Amino acid sequence: MRNKGTGTDGAEPTILPDGLREPHRRMHSFSTLLRVCGALILIAIFTRSATAGFIGLYDIGNFTLTNSQFADGTVSNPDAGTIVITGPNDGSDIAGMTDLTIASLGTGLFQFDYLYTSDDIPGFDFAGYIMGPDFFQLADTSGESGSIAVNVSLGDLIGFRLATEDNLGEPGVLTITNFSAPVDVPEPGAFALTVLGLAAMVAGIRARQQRQIQSRLRCCAHLALIAALVPLLRAQAPVFYSGVDVTGQLALKRVVNLSQQAPATPHALASARTALNALNSGLKTPEDLPYVRSRRLLPPLVPGPAPHALGLMRDLANPITAASTPSATSLTVTAAPGAGFNALSHLDQRTANGGNQFSIEPPSPSIAVGDGYILEGVNDAVNVYTASGSPVLNAPVSTNQLFGLAPAINRNTIPTAFGVYLTDMKVFFEPSKESQFKDRWFVLQRSQDTDAFGNSLTSSHLYLAVSKTNDPTGDYAVYEMDTTNPNHAGCPCVADFPQIGADEFGFHISWNEFNVASGTPLFIDAAILSVSKAALVAAASAPAAFQFTIPFTTGYEFALQPAFTPPGASNFLGNGGLEYFVSTVVSSGGNHVMLWAVTNTSSLATTQPAPTLLRIAAPITTLNYTFPDVANQRPGPLPYGSTFIPPEPPAFLDGGDARVLSLSYAGGRLYMTLQTAVMDQNGRFVVGGAYVVLSPTLRSGNLAATVLNQGYLFLNNNHLLRPAIAVNPQGKGAITVTLAGPDWYPSAAFIPFDTVSIPSTLAIAALGTSPEDGFTGYPGGGFTGVARWGDYNGATVSTDGAIWMVVEYIGDFPRTDAANWNTYVIRRLP
Repeated sequence: MRNKGTGTDGAEPTILPDGLREPHRRMHSFSTLLRVCGALILIAIFTRSATAGFIGLYDIGNFTLTNSQFADGTVSNPDAGTIVITGPNDGSDIAGMTDLTIASLGTGLFQFDYLYTSDDIPGFDFAGYIMGPDFFQLADTSGESGSIAVNVSLGDLIGFRLATEDNLGEPGVLTITNFSAPVDVPEPGAFALTVLGLAAMVAGIRARQQRQIQSRLRCCAHLALIAALVPLLRAQAPVFYSGVDVTGQLALKRVVNLSQQAPATPHALASARTALNALNSGLKTPEDLPYVRSRRLLPPLVPGPAPHALGLMRDLANPITAASTPSATSLTVTAAPGAGFNALSHLDQRTANGGNQFSIEPPSPSIAVGDGYILEGVNDAVNVYTASGSPVLNAPVSTNQLFGLAPAINRNTIPTAFGVYLTDMKVFFEPSKESQFKDRWFVLQRSQDTDAFGNSLTSSHLYLAVSKTNDPTGDYAVYEMDTTNPNHAGCPCVADFPQIGADEFGFHISWNEFNVASGTPLFIDAAILSVSKAALVAAASAPAAFQFTIPFTTGYEFALQPAFTPPGASNFLGNGGLEYFVSTVVSSGGNHVMLWAVTNTSSLATTQPAPTLLRIAAPITTLNYTFPDVANQRPGPLPYGSTFIPPEPPAFLDGGDARVLSLSYAGGRLYMTLQTAVMDQNGRFVVGGAYVVLSPTLRSGNLAATVLNQGYLFLNNNHLLRPAIAVNPQGKGAITVTLAGPDWYPSAAFIPFDTVSIPSTLAIAALGTSPEDGFTGYPGGGFTGVARWGDYNGATVSTDGAIWMVVEYIGDFPRTDAANWNTYVIRRLP
């Protein structure tokens, strides 16, 4: 009997330096010889009938790329000898598969070298090759590589597959080199040699089969251990928040037709200007009633770098001294390769509704695009345009008219009567996956209530208009919600800075709650309202709604920005439906962001909605961001500023703060922008932007995210204001900004963006023609000397993958005495 651990003769085998036992070494050498002989025979047969590389009949254009329903895989061909297949990662949390295949053009060897990479943890994505009806997995862990040579017959399906279990956490990438495949059938006389070659290879395979099995078992054990441990290292149990069913509080009040609110004849800017001048004649100030300006409300300070004091940039010889931010490379200015048009202006907003409007600075423009229309909203006015920029309505319409409310101010009565003052404009378009006739338009605003004399009350409301068809000029179902929250600790409150996002099932509104009882707003907490999207589309009288109130405990519970998913990209469908939110430490800056998620949003379609809110256990480390200072302007004509004695110099522009300004979810990634101070290449702090691309996952109850790409956006010696990003399903898009500074009047611009690249250019879409010359910028008018700039710009995506943006700038167009701001709409097809 053979003794365990000995050779065939019972003697202890010799151990060679490479670790092989002598009998095994001989077997290994023999099997290697057999394999080499077999390979030489097969090579001799097929050398003339195989194509090397992706050329000729095996050109990549002759392959078929097939994506399953929840897959968005792609293939690239950097050179004739290489293809790179990127697997699915659409963010749906549903399994997906990408195949690249072709029918074999001959009988012979199908062979290639492969390298698999992925930023995901092992086990969730994998790759392999296809031969006939069968799939053979090669790798599921980044860095795995090897060589494959298998025999195929004429007509056999051959190719490659990348698959994912959940479409999250970054795709697998399979790089194929040294590819070759047969292109004809061997001569009949070669059949015997073929059999001999195959037999030799089989013999070699059998000789190593036992060692391979043992090796693979050990490898599988290691992978299983990694798969079990890595999620625990990368994700911790999230923090959960409870909410309350508030169905009925957001209630349908009326139906309003937008077209019917517009004037019967086209708006004439000249006549509106004449009427406004007549109203202002003989007055020292350009208005006979007080201005209204939107205030940017901030949370309490938390430990961290102190915010910059407004006005430090007045002394340009002594730039801001704040927590250092890493230097980067200044953008290069280019001409815009897109198209655009001038849109709503201060004159449009002020003269809507027969002139029964306030003068408002700053503008906060928002844009929605779909079905050949563009809906723009600014402050308390909206207009609808065709894709070429032609207005569809005869004139802009006030949102007081759209919501069926009395005018913000009725200047025709004595005494003057005050109505609902609306602010924080957001518009949104939601395309339907079923039918274009179910596409819907949304307009959202909030108010702090006032009495008939304009005195502020301690109550507040949210207003939401949802179109009843896909026509943005038609009927809207108007909803109202009391957001005073009087029974909540710290309230009565107003819902400040409401923002919109949507997933497959829910329409989500986030806001900050401020106590206004004392007259000085005091931050209390943040809130999220999740509403049934299906019920809103159906114009239900009381759509299912669920609200979360989030106490201020870590500094991140402020200005939670919800994500929107562009047309053609998949919503997250796992966990009963999911909507992501991201927030920063706004008041002091830092180098982390917080990730939030509302799950089980499909329950909003039931009579017992029960979504869940959770946040990541620990914030995600990012680049540094800090509270920006003011932006200085290029000197120029100041028609309003020159009316003061002595004449005022150009105002500084408000630099904003460090809250998240935009968030897009596409391809399983989150794309966000924020404002921050940035050190330019001259060592001077300027107002700039930052972008961060996150790869979020929610698996087995653990919420996690990694940073894929991030960077600063700035132009030496100048300023970029209010960056807003949108990307299409392929991760290509743009970031829109206002460019201003010593070298540029406030101009409309954008930065082309790609997921994996570093932005390098700043494209000017519309040149500014003069400084900002509005009423908020001058101490002589009772203000600080720092002109308010828009709290945000807007960016979205149309169904053709084009990026549409709206941005504040100063153009050469008719103005009011009080302000000269304009907005510009930009289209770019990446």
